[in-house]
Amino acid sequence: MPGDEASPPAVARALLGSALAVRRGEHVVVYSWNHTLAWASACVAEARRIGASPFLLLEDEPAFWRSLDLAPSAARWSGLSGPVRAALARSDALVYFPGPADRPRLHALPPHLLSPFLGDEDAWLRQTRTARVRGVRCLLGYASDAQAERWGVPGAMWRSQLIRGITDVDYGALGRAAARSARLLRRGRELRVTAANGTDLRLRLRGRNPWVDDGRVDAEDRRRGRTLTSAPSGTVVVAVDERGSEGTVIANRPSFLSGGRAEGGEWEVEAGRLRNYWYTEGGDAFEAEFATAPRGRETLSLFAIGVNPSLPPGVPQAEDQEEGTVTIAIGGNTLYGGRNRCRYLSWLTVGEATVAVDGAPLSDRGKLL
Repeated sequence: MPGDEASPPAVARALLGSALAVRRGEHVVVYSWNHTLAWASACVAEARRIGASPFLLLEDEPAFWRSLDLAPSAARWSGLSGPVRAALARSDALVYFPGPADRPRLHALPPHLLSPFLGDEDAWLRQTRTARVRGVRCLLGYASDAQAERWGVPGAMWRSQLIRGITDVDYGALGRAAARSARLLRRGRELRVTAANGTDLRLRLRGRNPWVDDGRVDAEDRRRGRTLTSAPSGTVVVAVDERGSEGTVIANRPSFLSGGRAEGGEWEVEAGRLRNYWYTEGGDAFEAEFATAPRGRETLSLFAIGVNPSLPPGVPQAEDQEEGTVTIAIGGNTLYGGRNRCRYLSWLTVGEATVAVDGAPLSDRGKLL
């Protein structure tokens, strides 16, 4: 937990106010685990201050692990129960804190015990769309001490960075920067990404609508069926032409993959396919997943640019949101309107990059223009 006692109320105001615009008389579900309870409780209090009716749903972590011993047929009790679905269906907003805190222990479970939980978060997010509930997923749920140790970062510092990325943002300015980036990407035909570290990559665009996460769920988002944002937020993602990328991309930010932390990644891309790759550190974390990923794993599929000025470089789970960073991903992109259905994703992030769309500057050495 962060040492700043004022941070839970500030986070709650950002989540219920800036992100969800909760109003008097609305019903709000707050989902939490033990390690995020201080922030979840602050959300309950903030909802009541506004005049909304909150409902706190707590998943107790010790009970979760005991349940695996006592009731190992987890498929019978994992996921969303009928009463939870009913509560969401009758709610207006959802604040979602992911868990459990001990994610390394979760991912180390044998496949037959792990598999029922792999889709839990997706089930929550699907239900928000089905019920047209405005939702925010708070990334503080990932920032436990156990996961921080797995990725080699100080837990308290990680949480403090995420909190600043949530509370110190001018959401109006962030939204305007994201909208400008999205307009250029929607209209453009070709992207070029360069950086002083040797990155030089060309990508073709296909007129696909970018996915804008500007920290708010507004009327336009809901019209497009985009009922969920993240906190912190600040990225614009577009599915690129799956056969139209050529060049080299070299990371100068870490990638926090489920298999571990990877540094200094370098990818060579030809005709939209990853042909060669190298890592200075943590290459095993990439290779372990890549080697077993299904068909389509090597397809360069996504381009993203970060627009959040309050995030420092290399914040786990938010490395793609730092203002001016470029993230390039291989794997599936159907969520963003692409054609590659592969259920695998990996990425490299480049800071201080220069991006041009059809020759027009989008960013210059990490500064959005």
